[in-house]
Amino acid sequence: MKQALGWWFPDHEQHLIAWMEDAGNRIEINGRPAYQGKKQLAALATVARMKRSPLRMAVDVGGHVGLWSYNLAPAFQAVLAFEPVHTMRECFERNVTAENVEVLPIALGAEDGSVSMHTTPHSTGDSWVAGDGPIQMRTLDSFNLSAVDFVKIDCEGYEELVLRGAVETIQRCRPVIIVEQKRDMATRFGLKPQGAVQLLRQLGYGLEREIGGDFLMVPA
Repeated sequence: MKQALGWWFPDHEQHLIAWMEDAGNRIEINGRPAYQGKKQLAALATVARMKRSPLRMAVDVGGHVGLWSYNLAPAFQAVLAFEPVHTMRECFERNVTAENVEVLPIALGAEDGSVSMHTTPHSTGDSWVAGDGPIQMRTLDSFNLSAVDFVKIDCEGYEELVLRGAVETIQRCRPVIIVEQKRDMATRFGLKPQGAVQLLRQLGYGLEREIGGDFLMVPA
């Protein structure tokens, strides 16, 4: 792994570092340059407005190297992250040392099983489920969480399937949810391009704001 901009990344990462070095993207949060900083700030402001303080748990699906969890940690009593790729998780554990954060080596989906992951060279954020393999997959519902105030889902097109395995948790907790739905990535799994947003609407959610292909959804 290597260090850049105060963050640890896998050795082959190039895209995210270049994005964060661009002056037009630069936003600093909690002492470090943030990736998707505008989205993070918008999501945190929405949760603070809609949920009673103190904020309880945030769930980070697609935890990557901790770029979101690092900034969720000061705002929530607990952060539960899911990152199935070992090299990313190693960086996450160096980047995010807050005691209220846990990262699990598990992929989330619509049902329990086991999968492999594909990662694009030079851009570790482009990682997605790629068929059967040795990595454990579970549903979010299987964790029986009862105090979730916020969920972030960014898993390169797999978001609708993550949500299908989280319906009970969503109905029980009614968290604010930000979900990525861009570049028709969901179609690689035979899903509709914005199927995750449509599913959330069926569950009684409305669109608070769209920011660069991420949909900030709130319970009605």
